[in-house]
Amino acid sequence: MEDVSILEDSMKKLVAASPLWQPQTTVVAACSGGADSLALTDAMAKQGEEDQVKVLVVHVQHHLRGEEAERDARLVEDYCGQNGLEFRRMDVDAGELAEEKGLSLEDAARRLRYEALETCRKEADAGAIFLAHHRDDQAETVLLNLLRGAGTRGLRGMLPVSGYLARPFLGITRRDTEAYCEEQGLTYCQDSSNSDLTLKRNWVRQKLLPLLETQNPQIRRQLAQAAALAADDEAYLEHQAQRYIDCYGREVFDTWDIKVEKEFAALPPALQSRVIRILARKVGGAEIGYEHVRKILDMIARGVGNKALDVPGGVRLIYLNGRMMVGKNQRSREEERAAKLAQKERQRNERQN
Repeated sequence: MEDVSILEDSMKKLVAASPLWQPQTTVVAACSGGADSLALTDAMAKQGEEDQVKVLVVHVQHHLRGEEAERDARLVEDYCGQNGLEFRRMDVDAGELAEEKGLSLEDAARRLRYEALETCRKEADAGAIFLAHHRDDQAETVLLNLLRGAGTRGLRGMLPVSGYLARPFLGITRRDTEAYCEEQGLTYCQDSSNSDLTLKRNWVRQKLLPLLETQNPQIRRQLAQAAALAADDEAYLEHQAQRYIDCYGREVFDTWDIKVEKEFAALPPALQSRVIRILARKVGGAEIGYEHVRKILDMIARGVGNKALDVPGGVRLIYLNGRMMVGKNQRSREEERAAKLAQKERQRNERQN
């Protein structure tokens, strides 16, 4: 039996400890070719041999960095070929989506990346998608969310498990993944776009965090700890808010109808706001901000019937006779149907090409 280093053993244990890692199943490893994702993929492959877990490696090509991006794709494909891993490449056009939806390239690329990974997961009947986000990423995410004006939900950053997504490396650093690659002799890619300070995450990574470290050298670790505590608090409060929804709400044809009379008024503000946010998410809306929540709560408190308020994500909330209805407005439903049809057409074209 080959000697296993302490670092390799610890990486494999992080993978195996994830609740979404189940023996004799298939999982997706999202691999960009950078040190983080290559270290995760390698650790998953090694642990998979022990647990009879099939690892499908997926590389998403965003077509934003020309030949450099092609180099990354080839590196991941070569790695898979050398290690007997199934490889799938997914090509997306982040620039087109950004222009079509008025998004930043970062947001467009992220949306398409997760859509592509989920498509692969479903087609492979895989139980989970494993992502290589680590503690440094978590610190950056918390700061980015604060800069955007996020509340407690944003303060929790990324979760170790979120639906089908697993992030087993949130407790380790970027340097740990680089050390693993060096130890295992893995060649990884360097993304030249990481030096572009017009991208907000790069600015946080290269300017803001180093500045904060001059005052607190442990700021990355402490931000990650704060995120973990916020996640625990948020989970408890959302559970309590869901209990109210289960007792006083009902779903009718993709619209939620909920009682918001004296029982709702008796809830603490922290639960009132979460009831509203949860319902908006349930009907496919975006995360509602502080100002919209205050307006909705004010509408309920005033008790004036037949009042409506539209919030981000194409969601309309209507108050009438002590009840509130939450659902997509008609225009948003039509736009969603058109978007789904367009996405299916793009996927058909990709398969044909």
